[in-house]
Amino acid sequence: MNRNKRFVVICVIALWVMTSLFATSTVAGNIKLILSTAPEVKTEVGYNLRMPLLRGNGPLFSGNNLKLKGLLGVSPVAVTLSADAVLTPIAVMEISVGGSIGTGWDFPLMGIEGLRKWDGSASAAESDSMQGVYYKGRAGVALQFDTAAIWPGDWTSVLLRTYHEVNYQGYASAEGAPAGGWEYETAGLHQNGFNYKGEYVLGYHLPFMVNTVALMLETYHDNIDNNLELSQMVFDLGLIANVQFNDRLNLTIIPQMTTKKTDKNTREMSEQSFGFKRIAAMLNYSL
Repeated sequence: MNRNKRFVVICVIALWVMTSLFATSTVAGNIKLILSTAPEVKTEVGYNLRMPLLRGNGPLFSGNNLKLKGLLGVSPVAVTLSADAVLTPIAVMEISVGGSIGTGWDFPLMGIEGLRKWDGSASAAESDSMQGVYYKGRAGVALQFDTAAIWPGDWTSVLLRTYHEVNYQGYASAEGAPAGGWEYETAGLHQNGFNYKGEYVLGYHLPFMVNTVALMLETYHDNIDNNLELSQMVFDLGLIANVQFNDRLNLTIIPQMTTKKTDKNTREMSEQSFGFKRIAAMLNYSL
C-alpha cells in the first residue's frame, strides 16, 4: 500500500512539474528556402518548443531555458530529419545534443547524386540512390555575447559568437559501409567516424532594414582517425547580410570562400588556397 501511495505522489509531482513547464512554454515554427550557386535548392520546415529551466535572478540566469527543435529538410536529392535539444544554463552559453537521419537519390536534371559510394580504387564514385541511410549524432557548445546587453541602444549591438561541435557521421546499408567511403548530399567523401566543426561570428546589428552584417569563419576537421583524414583543418570564410522585411520574413545572403577542394570524380576532399565556394541565399518565414 505504501508503494502505491509513493507511486501516486511521484506521478502527481511529475505531472505538476510538466504542467508548469508547458504552461509557460512558447512554440514557434518556420519555413526556410535555401538557394545557392553550388547549385543548391533546399526547403526546411522547423518546429521549436522553448520552456523555462534552471532560471535564477539577474540578467545571466533569468532567461535560462531548454529548447527542443525538430527540422525536416528536403532537397531535389535528399530528405533529412533532425532533432536537437539546446540548454541555456547561462545567458552566454548554449549546450546542445542532437541527431539527424536521411537518405538520398539521383536528380539527373541538375546532374547531382544525393548518395554516392566509392570502393577506394575505382576512378569515380558511383550512385547509391536510396540504397542506404545516412545518420549523424552531435554534441556542441556555443559561447555568445551581445554588447547591447551592457550598453543598450540602436548602435551599440556587437555580436560575438563561437560554436564548437563534435559529431559522428555514418552510413548504413544492406551491404555495409563502402570500403572507400560514401557521400551524402554533396558534402564530400566520408567514412564512418568522428568529425569536428568550429564556427566564429563577429557581427553588428543596425537599426535599418539591413539589420545585421557579420563576418563568419567556419573550421572543419572531417574523417578524424580514418584513411580520409586531412593533414590540417579546412576553412570557410563568409560575409553575412540579413534583410528584415517585417516581423516574420527575412532574407540572409552569404557569399563564401573556402580552402576545401572536392574531387569531381572520387569526391575525396583536400586542401587548397582560398577560392570561391558559393553565394547562398536563405529566405525565412516565421510561423
